[in-house]
Amino acid sequence: MIDLDVQLPLPRFTLAVRAALGENVTAIVGRSGAGKTSLLESIAGLRAATGRIVIDGVDVAALPPEKRRIGYVPQDAALFPHLDVRGNIRFASHDETRFTSLVETLELAPLLDRASTTLSGGERQRVALARALMTQPRLLLLDEPLASVDQPLRDRILLFLRRIRTLGVPMLYVTHQPFEALALATSCLMLDEGRVVAHGAPRDVLYDFATDVDNVFEVADPRHEPERGITRVTTERGLELALAHDEVASASFPLVVRISGEEIVVFGECPASISSRNVIEGVIANRREREGSVDLTVTTPEIIHVRVTRGAADELQLTDGRRVWLAMRSRSFRIVG
Repeated sequence: MIDLDVQLPLPRFTLAVRAALGENVTAIVGRSGAGKTSLLESIAGLRAATGRIVIDGVDVAALPPEKRRIGYVPQDAALFPHLDVRGNIRFASHDETRFTSLVETLELAPLLDRASTTLSGGERQRVALARALMTQPRLLLLDEPLASVDQPLRDRILLFLRRIRTLGVPMLYVTHQPFEALALATSCLMLDEGRVVAHGAPRDVLYDFATDVDNVFEVADPRHEPERGITRVTTERGLELALAHDEVASASFPLVVRISGEEIVVFGECPASISSRNVIEGVIANRREREGSVDLTVTTPEIIHVRVTRGAADELQLTDGRRVWLAMRSRSFRIVG
């Protein structure tokens, strides 16, 4: 358990965060300048904040940064330029067993003899993660680790972060991308001008604030049907989906998949003949107007968010309580990690 009661005067406001967080992954979200990075720097001991920072019953607020056992990965990774990858990872510890485990988990073996200055953005982030984890931290702080990484590589690094999650190290993860929080975090803390304005499950916190309509599901129990080109899977809440077989045939399950609500087609009655392998019946729980479009929250075994044009919503009479059918192509799902 992580118990925060942190105060830090900033130029525009005073950071004042009180929150009790679980021991898994908490996403820290909010607009630019809301105090997210200042909160992480305060926890790491890089800013002279006051208050309590209790991790597993130990208040580390009075300890110097090097005694807090907190791993911190800033946006720029901040690798040591005079050391190769091996030297960067082993800088804080020479524990050979942990080194071998992290190199395997983060797939760093081909990079060990490379100079840190020759690495790509994604490679730098993986090395920075390994270096932080070598200290056996009681808490890992990640400040937008994927901000400078292209989208296809983001999905791959999220896979590594999900692997790290299984190591049992709690994480605070700052991000501007809702789908990252949905794919990785078990809880979400939203800041505005240094104060907590929402705290809860990522789906509950993010939906009211996100400008996109991503749906992210963890799926398991694969049933491969290569002759039909699909793999059937089941989400955590029991929704059955069909994914493109060639995209997940060699994947390790459980994995996380993502589909934009703008790629989901809504029918007012069950379609008799359609190429989409996923046709799901549900009920509209909420209709929210946007400029030129309408966002629908549809209740199925999972909560699914859909975006349609206002004209389509009006013509189909898509209102609260209306029964609808959602069509999703198997190839519309992206593998996140």
